Amino acid sequence: MHLVLVDGSGYIFRAFHALPPFTRSDKLPVGSVLGFSNMIFKLEQDLKAEDQAPTHMAVVFDYSGRTFRDQIYAEYKSHRPPPPEELVPQFPLTRTATLAYGLPSIEMEDWEADDIIATYACMARDAGAKVTIVSSDKDLMQLVDPDGSIRLLDTIPRPGQPALRWIGPDEVFEKFGVTPDKVIDVQALCGDAVDNVPGVPGIGVKTAAELINTYGSVEALLESTASIKQPKRRQTLEDNAELARISKKLVTLSRDVPVALPLDGLLREPIDPGKLFPFLKAMEFTKAIAYQAKILEVNPDDWEPDPGLAPAQVKPIGFNNEAKEVARAARLSAEGRAENAAVKFAAERLQKMRAIPIDREAYTTIVDRATLEEWIRQIRAQGYVAIDAESTGLDNQTADLVGLSFALAPGRAAYLPLNHVTGNGMFGSKVEGQLDERDALALLKPLLEDRSILKIAHNVKYDLGLLLRYGIDLKPFDDTLLMSYVLDGVQYNTLSELSAHWLNHTGIEIKELIGTGKNQKTFAEVDIPAAARYAAEDTDLTLRIWNLLKPRLVAESQSALYETEERPLAPVLARMEGRGIGVDRAILSRLTGDFTQRAAALEATAYELAGQNFNLGSPKQLGEILFDKMQLPGGTRTKTGAWSTGADVLEGLADQGVPLARTIVDWRQLTKLIGTYTDALPGYINQRTSRVHTTYSQHSVLTGRLSSNEPNLQNIPVRTEDGRKIRTAFVAPAGRILISADYSQIELRVLAHIADIQALKDAFEEGLDIHAMTASEMFGVPVAGMPSEVRRRAKAINFGIIYGISAFGLANQLGIERSEAGEYIKTYFARFPGIQDYMAEQRRKVKADGYVTTIFGRKIAFPNANSSHAAERSFVERASINAPIQGSAADIIRRAMIRMEPELKRAGIAADMLLQVHDELIFETDLGHEDKAMPVIRSIMENAAHPAVKLTVPLQVDAHAAHNWDEAH
Repeated sequence: MHLVLVDGSGYIFRAFHALPPFTRSDKLPVGSVLGFSNMIFKLEQDLKAEDQAPTHMAVVFDYSGRTFRDQIYAEYKSHRPPPPEELVPQFPLTRTATLAYGLPSIEMEDWEADDIIATYACMARDAGAKVTIVSSDKDLMQLVDPDGSIRLLDTIPRPGQPALRWIGPDEVFEKFGVTPDKVIDVQALCGDAVDNVPGVPGIGVKTAAELINTYGSVEALLESTASIKQPKRRQTLEDNAELARISKKLVTLSRDVPVALPLDGLLREPIDPGKLFPFLKAMEFTKAIAYQAKILEVNPDDWEPDPGLAPAQVKPIGFNNEAKEVARAARLSAEGRAENAAVKFAAERLQKMRAIPIDREAYTTIVDRATLEEWIRQIRAQGYVAIDAESTGLDNQTADLVGLSFALAPGRAAYLPLNHVTGNGMFGSKVEGQLDERDALALLKPLLEDRSILKIAHNVKYDLGLLLRYGIDLKPFDDTLLMSYVLDGVQYNTLSELSAHWLNHTGIEIKELIGTGKNQKTFAEVDIPAAARYAAEDTDLTLRIWNLLKPRLVAESQSALYETEERPLAPVLARMEGRGIGVDRAILSRLTGDFTQRAAALEATAYELAGQNFNLGSPKQLGEILFDKMQLPGGTRTKTGAWSTGADVLEGLADQGVPLARTIVDWRQLTKLIGTYTDALPGYINQRTSRVHTTYSQHSVLTGRLSSNEPNLQNIPVRTEDGRKIRTAFVAPAGRILISADYSQIELRVLAHIADIQALKDAFEEGLDIHAMTASEMFGVPVAGMPSEVRRRAKAINFGIIYGISAFGLANQLGIERSEAGEYIKTYFARFPGIQDYMAEQRRKVKADGYVTTIFGRKIAFPNANSSHAAERSFVERASINAPIQGSAADIIRRAMIRMEPELKRAGIAADMLLQVHDELIFETDLGHEDKAMPVIRSIMENAAHPAVKLTVPLQVDAHAAHNWDEAH
C-alpha cells in the first residue's frame, strides 16, 4: 500500500503565484484551477515514471473558518492577508477539479489540512503502508519517519534539483539541525512569522537547534534555564516560557482527527474520462484537454462540457460590484480624499440605478410628428437627455443615419426610426411608417444645438462626426465613455462592459441583430421593433450610467480633468476626423512598384544564400534553414517547438554578420510597408471627400495618449528612408500647404521637470544638445568634436531611462556587454541622482496607491501593482516610471489641441488641424499663409501647460511647411 496525500491548499497558492492570470470566456479567473489541475495530473505521471504509483490517494484542503488553534492563541495567523480577490472564486473549483480526477477532496471544520494529513499518514504507517506527503510545508517535516515509511515530496522546480525532491530524515536535519522528532521543539522556540506563532524573541533556528540538541525538549529546557550560561538568553527564556509552551501546542500536528473516510475510502481508482473531460471543457482548458487526452489515450470529443459548470452557471464568488463600490466610497471618505456628501450621493445613486427594472417592451417607438414634438417638449422641460445615433456602419464618415434614440429617465426611452429598409441594403425600399429624415432633423436640430439642453451619450465623438455631416453641431454634451476613462482608466470601454459592471445587466448585443461575417447586414435592415428595443435600451443604460459616474467625478476629484481635457477634446477630434488628409495615389502606386521589385530581388538573394527556394514568410521554414540546415548558434524554440524567428532574433543574427538574416529583415520591412501602407492606403480614400480619414481613440491608452485606427497613421516609420517615402504621399491640394509642428524631446523635458534634474533643466534652458551634454557628463568627453557613437550611446540611455530600461535591454540596443551597459546606467544615476530618486518614489507610490499621476492630476491605475507574480510586479514598476512622463506629455498636447482652433481663429488664421501623431500636429493652410500660422501654432503648443502647471523647463516646438508631410517634418 502506498498512500499519497496532497497538500491541496499549497497546490492552489503555488499555482496562483507561479502562473500568469488566465480567465475563461466569461471573465471568470481560472488560472489557479488550470495550474492545480495540471499539477495533479503531472504528479501521478511522475510518480508512475519512478515506480512510485499510489495505491491510495487524497487531496486535503484547509478549512476556511477558524480552527482549534484559534482557541489556544487568538493571534494565530491573524497577520495573514486575505487571499487575492481573483483567487476567491477559484477555491470551490479546485475541489471540483479534485473530484474530476477521481480523488477524494477532504476538508474538515475546526481542523487544518496539516492535521488531517498527519492523521491519515500515521494511520497508514501503523497499518504497514508507505506514505508520501506532497508538500513543501516545513510544518509537515515533523511527520518524517527515520525508517522512511513517511516521506515528503517537494515538486517545486528548483535549478539544479531533480523534478521530484524527496525529503527524509537527512533533509530535515539539514533544514532544522535536529531529527524529525524534535522539529516541533525547534519551531516552538523560533516561532513562525507567517502563521504568527510567537516563539521566544531573539531565538532563531540555529540557536533553537543547539538548545534542543542539548536539553532534548522545550519542557526540559525550560526546567533547566538556571544552567544556561548566557544571562540574556536565560532571562529571555524565563520571561517567555509560557509563549514557548503555547507555541509548541500551535506547531504540534494533531494525529487523531476524527476523519470520516477510512483508509479504504482513499483507494486510487483509474481516472474516469467521463468525469474529467466534461470538467476540463467547461473550464475551457484547451491545451490541458489535448495533452491529457493523449496521455490517457482517449478522444476528448466524446464528451460535452459539464452544463453545471458552463459560463452562465458559475457566478464568481467575491465579485460583488455593488459592495465593492460602496466600500470604495466609504474608504475615500474615511481617507479624506473626497467630500462626504459627494461620496454618499454617489453610493445612493448606485443603489437607485440598480433598483429600477429594465423593460425593453416599455420603450416608445416614435413614428409620427406629434409624438416627436411631445418628446422634444419634455426634453426641453427637463433640460437633459440621453441620445444615441444609429447608423449603417462604424465609420462615421461613410455611414448613413438610420435612427435616433432618447432617454429621459431610467426605464423611459424612445427610438425614432428614419431610414430602415426592407430587402437588401441599398437595393431595398424604405419601410413605411417612418418620419421623413429631413423633416425630423429639422425639428431636432434646434434642440440638439441648444446650449441649455445637455445631451448625454456614450462615445459621443462618433455621434458628433456623423451628425456634422447632416448639418447638426451637437452641443453641449456629457460622455459616459470619457467619464469612465477618467475614473477607471481602460477597464470598461463599451456600453456593455459598463452595464455589466455597474448595473449587473447584459444589454442586447448588436451582433444579435445584424449577424457576423459574410451574412452581416446593416442596422438599416433590422426590423423596427427589434431596433427600437436595442437602441432605446442603449440610451436607457447610458442615462443610468451617467447618473452613477457624474457624482463620482466630484467624489474622486476628477471633474477638472474631465471638464478641461476629455470633454472638450472630443469635438476637436471629430472635426479633425472629418477633415481628413490628402493622399496621392500615384505616389503610392510608384512606391508599391519600387518596393515590390526590391522585395523580389531580396527574395532571390535569400534563395541563393539559403541554397534553396523557400517561403520567406514562413517562420517554420526559415527557422529550419537557419538553425537546422545552417546550424547557426543561439536558436531558441517557441512553445510549439518551432524555431523562433522574430525580429529580435533576426536582428541579432544580422548584427553578427549573417547575410541571410539581414536579407530577411530587409524583405520583411519592405513587404510590411507594401501590405500596411502603399497597397492599403488607397482603399481608405473616401469617395465623397477623396481624402483619408483616420479615427482617433482618446480612451484606449492608459497614459492618455491618442491612438489612430482605420488606418493607423501614427505608426508610419520615420527612421528609415523607405518609411519617409510613404510620408511623401500625404500631400496638400493645389493652393494649400502642410505644416508640421513637433515637440522637441518633450518627454525628457517633462522628466527634468518632474524629477527636478537641474543639469538637464539648465541644458534645456540654454538650448544645448541634450544628448551631447549627457554624454559629456557621463563619459567626460568635450561636447565640441564629440564622436557620433558616444552621443548615440547617451541618446539611447536618455530615452531608455524614461522607459525603465534594464542593463540587458540597453546592452541589446547598443550591441555591448551587459556589464558595460550596467556601468553606463550606474554612471547615469550617479551624474543625475534625482532621476533614481524619482524612480524609487514612483515605485513606492504605485505599490501604496495602485496608481500614479501626471502633473495634471490624471490617474494612471495599475491594479496589479502588488501582484503575487514577479513578472507583473516588474512590469508595473517600469510602467509606473514612464507613465507620469508619457501621460504628462500626452496631457500637454491634448491641451494644445483644445486651445488651437479658437486661438487660430482669434489670430485671424485659417489653418485646419488634420492629424495628431504622438508629439506632432499636422495642419493645412492656404499657400502663403504658413509664415503667419507657424509662430502662432508654436506659441500655443509651447505654452499649453499654463496656467494649470508652471513647467520649470521650457518647451520647444519645431515647425516646418511643405507640400508633403515628409518635407514638412
